[in-house]
Amino acid sequence: MSGLILLIGESPQAHEPLIQNLKCHGYSVLPVRTLPEALLHLRNPAFTVAAVISNVGMRRQQDLDTILEICASRPHLPLILAVNELHELHREFRTSVRGLHILKTPLAHQDSYRAIREVIDSARFSLNQDRDLDPDLPTRVLAADVSGAVVQHYSESFLSRVGMADVPVLLHGETGVGKEVMARRLCAYSSRANKPFLKLNCAALPSELIESELFGYEKGAFTGATIDKPGKFELAQGGTILLDEIGDMDIRLQAKLLQVLQDGEVQPLGSRRIVKVDARVMAATHRDLRKGIEEGAFREDLYYRLNVINIVIPPLRERPQEIIPLAETLLHRHLPPGATAPVLTRELQSAMLEYNWPGNVREVENVMRRYLVYQDADLLIQELVRLNSATAAPAERAPEQSHANGKNGKVVTMDHLEQNSREAETKLLLDALSATRWNRRQAAAQLNIDYKAFLYKLQKYGIVETKAKRGEIGA
Repeated sequence: MSGLILLIGESPQAHEPLIQNLKCHGYSVLPVRTLPEALLHLRNPAFTVAAVISNVGMRRQQDLDTILEICASRPHLPLILAVNELHELHREFRTSVRGLHILKTPLAHQDSYRAIREVIDSARFSLNQDRDLDPDLPTRVLAADVSGAVVQHYSESFLSRVGMADVPVLLHGETGVGKEVMARRLCAYSSRANKPFLKLNCAALPSELIESELFGYEKGAFTGATIDKPGKFELAQGGTILLDEIGDMDIRLQAKLLQVLQDGEVQPLGSRRIVKVDARVMAATHRDLRKGIEEGAFREDLYYRLNVINIVIPPLRERPQEIIPLAETLLHRHLPPGATAPVLTRELQSAMLEYNWPGNVREVENVMRRYLVYQDADLLIQELVRLNSATAAPAERAPEQSHANGKNGKVVTMDHLEQNSREAETKLLLDALSATRWNRRQAAAQLNIDYKAFLYKLQKYGIVETKAKRGEIGA
């Protein structure tokens, strides 16, 4: 496809001939009814379009202000206004605002199709000329939405096709590479673009809360359920759900999610009611799900259900050509009104290109916010060099310290640390229960933690008082 066109019109049915004509020439079209709704899409940094066509009456000053804001936010984007009569105001508008085009011909007319395509082609030709004069321009334009860098690895045509396809998408990538931004970008291309986009972080909540968040619950389903609450699947009706960090979802909950994906139905907790749901599911993870399948931590059938389209977003260190344009964009994003942005000196750019960026895009943003505070390129260079040395040193010492760091010459990993932490916490809980003859309130008080938090930890680690244990205590 040649790109996405945002069509603003109060009567979508009246624009059907125009939509079909544009589709025949390789464009996809997203129709919206009002200027504020269009502006909401264009404010989204993940939303990329080839052109905007507006066929709404300019009745109020607010409408003119909205058009000006659209032009200011997307200076390289061609904006086409269709008007019944050409007024002096329109002429002034056209000469004062770059990228604005006025069409007097009704949009249902054959001439309007040709005029619209000429405007878009002309805009692309101008951009190509600017590109010859300034080779960094296309990168900066793409970087304006932060996720544009990914287009270097996945073409706009590919992203458009994936966005329009109503199938699950699995996004892989390190923390901070922009998986959520990519998901929103794909959503912006889809027919669900003007429907809800909801996100749930599967690593941030206990599995019990994730279940209630996804599927909802009825009043009285559990302690604290004082009202009926719809789940995200029900709230996202017709829209999109992003399950972030899907690799951290509890294995038991994965089975319920698989059932929802297969049947398109959810059953709120504590209810006999079955709710039909229609939501596109996208999932994101930084984990190796195939390894999770081998270890029994992730369901193979769920993996293949989600893995219809697999998009891998490479880390920033593998995209060095995008670091500086991205930094400039993020620097101006956090610039206070009226302030002047500090210059990214040649030395600072060199230090940034040599740095490994383990935190990816999120870390670039934090560094640029620090630069706005420091206003000192040398200080920031020293900090980047120090951080680079700190991250490189452990990797260099790892072979020598392997015997000291782990058993049998194996290097201790985060997984080992997590396992040791679980074992230590389990032993602490069991010791406290044993000392209080399995009186859970007393054990919680002894450990100086909240009783509800104590019960959650017991459930988390599968610590239960068996009948045999109660018999021993009673004796």
